[in-house]
Amino acid sequence: MNLSFIKKYIMPKEVDFLLALNQHAMIITKITDDLHKCFIEASQESCEAILQDLHKSQEIREKNMNELLSSFITPLDRESIYRVITQLDWIAVSIKHFVVEAKAYGIHSLDENYETLFENIQLQSQLLTAGFKTVKTDAQKTAENAQRVRNAYNELVEVYAKSMAGLVSENNLREMFIHKELLGQLKEIGKRMQMCANSLEDIVMKMN
Repeated sequence: MNLSFIKKYIMPKEVDFLLALNQHAMIITKITDDLHKCFIEASQESCEAILQDLHKSQEIREKNMNELLSSFITPLDRESIYRVITQLDWIAVSIKHFVVEAKAYGIHSLDENYETLFENIQLQSQLLTAGFKTVKTDAQKTAENAQRVRNAYNELVEVYAKSMAGLVSENNLREMFIHKELLGQLKEIGKRMQMCANSLEDIVMKMN
């Protein structure tokens, strides 16, 4: 009985979950890029791409979850993998909620204050993706990227607070309500990015 036969039919299936999680993170980055182009550059193509990418994110989430349920061997504890799968999905869902609210209010483009927030979210997503890529090869680099995600989130909260203060000073209740909801959704996306960064750092700690 040769080794290839044993691996294929006898040995438990082993999945590269770190690669799978990185692929999911890359889709999230694509979604954040399209979010920026949709609302800042008024790109209808990017608006449509968000919905396609959200569907792809859901497919990857389901695939990774099914793989986790059926795998006997994982590169780290199952709880850590599950946590990141759900957190990446939560980021995608939060972006979907933002798009749903913006459409409900008939908003198709946003100003420079939102551009700063979108760019912050793009940066956080890029750092997460970069962090997943270096988990196996450079734990220190992954930890640094996780910290940079946290730093970026703190900056996002500062921009959020200033934007809300500006809305209050304008004394326009309708605009305040609409933008409070939209800004709150962006803050939620950033929060989910930070939580995922914390879980990424937890993976590094357990692997070293």
